[in-house]
Amino acid sequence: MGSAAMATTTYAHSYVDESIPADGETVEEPVETLTLHFDAGIEPATTVTITDQDGEEFAVQDENVEGDDFIVELEEPLPSGDYNVFWQALGADGHGTEGEFNFSVDAPEEEAVEEDEVTEDDAVEEEAIEDAVEEDDAVEENVSETADEDTSDNNTGLIVGIVAGIVVLGAVVFLITRRNRS
Repeated sequence: MGSAAMATTTYAHSYVDESIPADGETVEEPVETLTLHFDAGIEPATTVTITDQDGEEFAVQDENVEGDDFIVELEEPLPSGDYNVFWQALGADGHGTEGEFNFSVDAPEEEAVEEDEVTEDDAVEEEAIEDAVEEDDAVEENVSETADEDTSDNNTGLIVGIVAGIVVLGAVVFLITRRNRS
């Protein structure tokens, strides 16, 4: 009597065995991307839900399966706080699994500049732009009056207007460039 050997394929269910950020880790910069590494293949139907300590859910911009990794790109970086990641995976074997892990973000807060706050340089630049616009308006008015008085076919008024416009445009570009450097 012989024995017949049959080859059987065994599949393991897919579970997260590593993540970035890691379970329990405190990250010192805002988190923009999560990576979940699974111990077996997963399908694109895998999903994650990210919530903070108040249960607020954070929007995911993109999710991709790359080998055994599930890459999650967030719409906005996660600010300082405690986070829970709940995942549901569809394994390559067709079985669903789920789990969760936690991490914290302890990132330095960026100093926000209030819109109402105007520096002295900004005020000077705004005043210079206003003066240039007023000068341009005065030149245009003068050109208009001159054109009304002058009935000949010369283009002096047009040329003066174009030159004045170029001067004003140059002043505005100069001031904006100077502002961006400081």
